[in-house]
Amino acid sequence: MKQYKVIIWVLGNVGRAAVRMIGERKSVKLVAAVDVDPNKVGKDAAGVFGFPDIGIQVTDDIDSALKLDADCVLVFTSLRHDPDTGAFTPSAEDMVKVLNAKKNCITTIPLYYSQVTTPDLYKMINDAAIANGVSFIPCGLLPGFYASQLPLYLCNLVDHVDKLTVQSGEDDQRNTSSWVKVFGYGLDPDKFPQDNLKAGIAAYYIAAVYEMGERLGFNFDDVKVNHEVFTAPEDLHPEAFGVIKKVTMMGHRFTMTGYVDGQPKVSLIYVHKICNDVVKEPEIDNKITIDGIPNIDVEVHNMIPLDESYVTSAAPAVDAIPQAVEAAPGYQHLLDQPTMLPLK
Repeated sequence: MKQYKVIIWVLGNVGRAAVRMIGERKSVKLVAAVDVDPNKVGKDAAGVFGFPDIGIQVTDDIDSALKLDADCVLVFTSLRHDPDTGAFTPSAEDMVKVLNAKKNCITTIPLYYSQVTTPDLYKMINDAAIANGVSFIPCGLLPGFYASQLPLYLCNLVDHVDKLTVQSGEDDQRNTSSWVKVFGYGLDPDKFPQDNLKAGIAAYYIAAVYEMGERLGFNFDDVKVNHEVFTAPEDLHPEAFGVIKKVTMMGHRFTMTGYVDGQPKVSLIYVHKICNDVVKEPEIDNKITIDGIPNIDVEVHNMIPLDESYVTSAAPAVDAIPQAVEAAPGYQHLLDQPTMLPLK
């Protein structure tokens, strides 16, 4: 069994799940873990989370880590949020740093299908990867395996696809990530910059609509984004936010749709909310619907569990390591690589 040497850059929520997975597998070996959190630096990368020690101490020196012998770097660095525009700026420079160190790179940061959404960043990353003879693969949080790959695999079951709808969402009540503040939970909806949030979330998720549409052969003549805001029907008590007062914001539903001749062809519907166990609207449906011959409905239960919600983001990144190592140099997509399977 080949063993891949891996570096993890940032041990946040996704990195926490990834380091546990790597520690449990024989085919991957952690050689470095990088984070600037002083509460983690110098401690065992797995032990800091209460997992069995993995024998690698966390360092805050990414440049030294990148000099180590490694096949791949898993990059889980933070997004930069512009409060004036609502935009999430991917850390493309972080990816280029990894690629310039001649390391294959996998990330969950939303640089997904960037040739359509951010072509300037796509060119920057692609040029660096080719120049250094390594690959870059974006797994995405969502878009990613659930929003692009799984629906398209399911489309192989039908004669033809007339329409594809992918629904998902998450309960943020235990989400301690800094970016969750963009949803304004507990704030007055009339005083909150709704248009900025709509634009920022669309920039984050809409790549999946473009990829699924292009791979299904739909030539969109229009792509629209709809944003619905939901307020608390009563005082709510999420674990990470304190009290959310009645009639303040507690949920958002974003619908992104690509149209052909005025007809919806590919839609991604995503819900961000809190206290789903108390307030059911808007509903969180992890459901894929294919209208064609035949019509197919698929539901995925417990995809984002409250107790370890980032596993479904970390697992595709870890399992894509062989694909990244074997891929041709450049910006690559998982759907163009050999089928990904769980690592042992």
